Amino acid sequence: MQSATPGPTGRRRSSRISPTFFQRFECKYIVDPLTVARMRSYLEPFVRADSFARDCPGGRYRVSSLYLDSPDLALYQQTHAGEKDRFKLRVRTYDDDPSHPAFVEVKRKVNRVVHKRRVGLDRDDAQALLMRRDPTTILRRLSGTRLADAEYFAHHLERISARPAIRVQYMREAYEATGNEPVRVTLDTELKHAVTLNDDLGHTTGEWIDTSVSGMIVEIKFTERYPWWVKEFIRAFQLRQQSVPKYILSVDHALRRRVTSEVSLAGLARPVRGI
Repeated sequence: MQSATPGPTGRRRSSRISPTFFQRFECKYIVDPLTVARMRSYLEPFVRADSFARDCPGGRYRVSSLYLDSPDLALYQQTHAGEKDRFKLRVRTYDDDPSHPAFVEVKRKVNRVVHKRRVGLDRDDAQALLMRRDPTTILRRLSGTRLADAEYFAHHLERISARPAIRVQYMREAYEATGNEPVRVTLDTELKHAVTLNDDLGHTTGEWIDTSVSGMIVEIKFTERYPWWVKEFIRAFQLRQQSVPKYILSVDHALRRRVTSEVSLAGLARPVRGI
């Protein structure tokens, strides 16, 4: 679990209520937006708005991630192929305030378990690191777990010669369990993407396109096992678990806009396959 870092509003939050678990399970669902009000009512006795959402208008905040991939979209291909051991690389921000950090992240999935490592950096440092501009100098300023997590990110960048591919953003409504269980429930809407070749982390710059999703994306995140009320929540609303990878959905949407024998995504390419 990560150390104290600013939330979307810049307010400090403690590691005890950090929404990022280093190792966890994630269950994802697509739900009819018309059922969301009833879902909130069901969840109310068991959860509270997370530390981010409590400070945001309407209890929702924007999440924006710049995803990186290899020139042949190897990470995209791993997920499409259903590989049991795969990872994603991204740089995440919650607003356009240059004084707030950017989080460099490696999200790895081994079978059903998600391992996530991230560290908040000054935006200039995060951009320099992702573009591999003098990474030694940036890493030299870090220590302890922050250094280890930044080195882990830098290693994975080099491993696949990763470069920026696409930005993905959405509005998030997030809840955390009021008991001792490390459980989070998030509701995501307004999924968008912008093909991005450079280190642009902006929330409004570039050409943002709506990513078509048939409903609201609900995620339940937990460690080891979820409590009884989560099981009843899934049963009551007849939720069916499915794969809802926002990066893959966004790249697929971008690729569908190309009509050539070799589909190109901002200088990245892959063979046409069922799109």
